[in-house]
Amino acid sequence: MTLSTMNNRQSISPLAITKKRIWFATVLITLTVLFISIKLSAKLDETIKTPNEPTQNVVQENALNTVYLSEDSYRKLDIQIATIKREELVASKTYGGDVVIPAGGLVSVSAPISGKLISLDKNLLKPGERVKSGQLLYRIQPIISADARANLVNALADADSLVNVTKSQVDATQIALNRAKKLLEDLVGSQRSVDEANAAHEIALRNLEAAHVKRNALHQVVNLGTVEPLDIKSPQAGIVSNIFAVSDQLVSAGNPIIEISTLTSLWVRVPIPAGDLETIDQQADAKIQSLSATSKTEYLLANPVKAPPTADPLTSSTHLYYAIQNNQSALRPMQRVSVTLNTQSKSSKALTLPWSAVVIDIYGGSWVYTQQSKNLYARKRVFLDYVSGSQAIITDGPPEGSKIVVNGALELFGVETGFAH
Repeated sequence: MTLSTMNNRQSISPLAITKKRIWFATVLITLTVLFISIKLSAKLDETIKTPNEPTQNVVQENALNTVYLSEDSYRKLDIQIATIKREELVASKTYGGDVVIPAGGLVSVSAPISGKLISLDKNLLKPGERVKSGQLLYRIQPIISADARANLVNALADADSLVNVTKSQVDATQIALNRAKKLLEDLVGSQRSVDEANAAHEIALRNLEAAHVKRNALHQVVNLGTVEPLDIKSPQAGIVSNIFAVSDQLVSAGNPIIEISTLTSLWVRVPIPAGDLETIDQQADAKIQSLSATSKTEYLLANPVKAPPTADPLTSSTHLYYAIQNNQSALRPMQRVSVTLNTQSKSSKALTLPWSAVVIDIYGGSWVYTQQSKNLYARKRVFLDYVSGSQAIITDGPPEGSKIVVNGALELFGVETGFAH
């Protein structure tokens, strides 16, 4: 080996070593990057396959369905408490009814004679106004036609003749009375004859007075052409329902002028299905409530009345009628109401609670909140049998005597579940 060849090997060795080092470093970096990529890919796949799960909070069993209120929340909600009771109930059913004016409660006032209406007040009567029994509504000025006047002239002549005849009768009976008294004084006649003569004389005097009244009335019509206006008074107390004639209007005899309806006593008409009629206690009072009544609204009692029998063939129902006093005008004719009627079934004892205490969940379940302490309330399930007015009858639930929330139950339900009822 020559000297030049040895020098070349010595000069190439460092370069080759450097290349090898670079190659090893590149391979190492590549393997490292590849390893890290594989790790990241595996971790990403694991993340996708197993998403993050929320942390499970363990709730104690005695904390389920309970709500705790702070003193401030208790004061703001105005919680009110009632007690579950076991009461003896009379079986009843609730129907829809309507308020009607009783038979004879609507009176139509008609013109007694043909004439002109005269109003007594500048403020004319209007529908809805209240009137008293015997109140003067109108006066009517009679109008005499020419034909009627001619007939009245003949009637006046007859009346004058009647006056003369009755005068003769009075004179004759007076003579007979004097004779009977004279005979009685002479002890020839009897007291009976005097009494009979006196009675005949009194009758003759009354006939003479009537004849004078008739003649004077006809004389006024024939000679003066008019008669005194006649008063038209209200036959009953009530409210003006309708007006058919106004002041200064000519009306004929018998034509209606005004309608007056009494609202102090009304009837409630209740359509009863044919299948339920025999089960209703028709002698018991009915409980009446308006459809807008709240749970705190008290019932109005109505008494059964014997009204003209009516029915509705379209609904196969028979009508029952109940009379109710309406002194405060709480009800109006044609108003729809809720009517609760007792049935013939025997009374029974059952658990009852206020209907306002019951809350309904989204599944139709019925619940109440029982008071455990002043600030702690537990939600308990109840099983409803039926609801009668403001009272709910349950078949199962908290025991008798349990304290339940009647005001604020819906708010407690919202606090517990997180959404409004």
